[in-house]
Formats: sequence, structure tokens, C-alpha cells
Amino acid sequence: MNRLAGKVAVITGGGSGIGRASARLFAAEGAKVIVAEIDASLGEASAREAGGDARFVKTDVTDEESVKRMVQQAKDAFGHVDVLLNCAGGSLREDRPVTEVDASVWDHTINLDMKGPFLCCRHVIPGMVERGKGSVVNFSSVVALRGNHIAHVYVMAKGGLISFTKALAGAYSPKGIRVNAICPGVVLTERVRSRFTGGNQIRFGGIDNIAAQYPFAVGQPEDIANVALFLASDESRMVNGAAIPAEGGFSAY
Repeated sequence: MNRLAGKVAVITGGGSGIGRASARLFAAEGAKVIVAEIDASLGEASAREAGGDARFVKTDVTDEESVKRMVQQAKDAFGHVDVLLNCAGGSLREDRPVTEVDASVWDHTINLDMKGPFLCCRHVIPGMVERGKGSVVNFSSVVALRGNHIAHVYVMAKGGLISFTKALAGAYSPKGIRVNAICPGVVLTERVRSRFTGGNQIRFGGIDNIAAQYPFAVGQPEDIANVALFLASDESRMVNGAAIPAEGGFSAY
């Protein structure tokens, strides 16, 4: 307990899935939490569930003015931001190989998965620089670590986030700021359950076979939130510019 005591964390996409699990965990560990979420009902429910000093701020991460307002509200409420979790993101069912995918999928996915983290870093990092410390956690994916996924736009977006993470780590390490990425595998969020599964039974892309071969490859949101907690805390002060697989070894062997 209290691994994040005194810290202020902004969690984008904090209304559901990994973001919501992280909001609960971070609040339980003593953080003041801003649940930055575009869906007001989900965001408000997540903040209530997290308890403590968690607050919902309606945020569209693809809109710069919305991001600026969110960051200002976080500062007004808690004075500063110590931790940024860029959880907001996702893929579309219509994502396909490059020769088949519609350009609209590119526009949506790149806007959400790359512009969102870009804008949030753009407006959170200056405050961290002023304080001389901070931790940013970007959410990439196992698809960026392997070359066998057919959703080529999503692969590009998540691969780009790893490069962005390394660039930020190099640029802001002298200012006391660490930037890392988590690369989750299959995580049974609400979205994944409704889109790809019946209960706990994976039904897409041969992942049922993967789950049998890699027994830790299918996780819960809390599994990834625990990794985010480590990266957000001072326990990980020696970790910077890393892309950490959290996928049960699927990309390693």
C-alpha cells in the first residue's frame, strides 16, 4: 500500500479496461487520480469506484483544446501531475493488410493511438520538467513486437509508440523524467470480451491455441495495471526507454 503516496496520476481512457483497473489500483496505492475519459458515464463510474481523491475529467485525447483543459483541471485540483498513463486507444474490426484496408481506418486509428499520446505528452511533460521529475507510461501492444498480425494500421500505430517512447526517454531523462511503454498481449477487457469471446473462451485468430501454448498469454486488466504501477512508482527508477512485454512470453519464445 501507498506505493504512490503523494503522487498525482492522469489516466487517459480511465473509464474502462486497463485504464479503469489502473485507476482503482493507483487510488488504492495512495495516488490522486484524474480519470480522463471521453465517455462521461464510464468516467464518472470509474472515479467513484476508485474512491479516494479520484476525479473524472471529460477528455477527448484527439482534441488539443480538450487535452489542455484536462491538464489544467488536474493542476487546479492537485497542483501538478507526476504520472501520465496513456491508456486511451484501440483498433477497429475493419483493420486489414495494407493492400486492403480502407483509409478511414488509418485516419481513426492513427488519430487515437498516436495523436492522443502525442498531445497528452505535449501538455503534461512541461509541468514535469518544471518539477524535475515524472513518469510517463505509453501503451503499445504485442503486435508491435511480432510481424504476424494482419491489422497493419494498428501495428504501425503501436510500433510508432515504442519509437516515440524511446525518443521521449532520451530527450527528457536529463530533466528527471522517465518514459516507458507496456506491450500487453490478449487482455480480457470489456471490449475484448464483447468483441472476440464468449465468456473466457477466446475465439479469434487462433488465440485459443496460443493460450494453450503460452499459459500466461491471456490476462486480466489488473495484470497490466500492476505493471503500470511499478513503472509509475519510484521502484522503477532504473527503467527508462523500455518497451516491456506483458504477454506471457508470446513474443519471446
